[in-house]
Amino acid sequence: MRGPRTYLRACAMAAAALAAAPAAASCAGPFQFPVEDLEASVVRQILVTTRDEIERFFDFRFDAFCMDEEEYGAYYDIRGNTLVVGVQFFLDVANPPGNINRAIGVIAHEAAHAFQTKHGLLDMLVETNPHRVKCIELHADFLAGGYMGWRARLYDVDVTNLTEMFYDLGDQQMQADGHHGLGAERFLSFRQGFQTVTDNEITLSSMGIAYVSQAKCD
Repeated sequence: MRGPRTYLRACAMAAAALAAAPAAASCAGPFQFPVEDLEASVVRQILVTTRDEIERFFDFRFDAFCMDEEEYGAYYDIRGNTLVVGVQFFLDVANPPGNINRAIGVIAHEAAHAFQTKHGLLDMLVETNPHRVKCIELHADFLAGGYMGWRARLYDVDVTNLTEMFYDLGDQQMQADGHHGLGAERFLSFRQGFQTVTDNEITLSSMGIAYVSQAKCD
């Protein structure tokens, strides 16, 4: 997952950027291509299905879902309303095959940033908290947990495997502007979202904001 530059760029311009985006944006990066162009049919089908389910769950659409041959990570591009996932990153996270839900959990986290942008939540999440990025990230963890909890009703999802991953995504850089949260904080935010039973993305988000506020993001 990328650092603060993706999420803290001109937040006030995010809504306008989304509105101005073309109806069918392409994958603009030099090493990017649409998920639909993946040669591996099984992986392609998993990712296309995941995109459809995430868009249905969060009630919005990406203009493009792109794979990137140079990026090692995943991120949401506000300017193009585009979800980008590194090819090798996806393969590493998803392997062995039993870890596919780990990769989907990462994608859901990045999709949560799109949801935050769409609903103007970035400023709300950081107004009263000293660690701007951390607040945004913990809320995205909560939303990702909510999506994966919903997914668990349809598929076999090992929540222990997922929570371990979110714990590992934590960092110890508590004084840094880009601090995303300690391992335990990310673990708990994701698990709390996973255990929140609702089919309404707005309700889930509101509960996530309440959780993050209680955690104080400090």
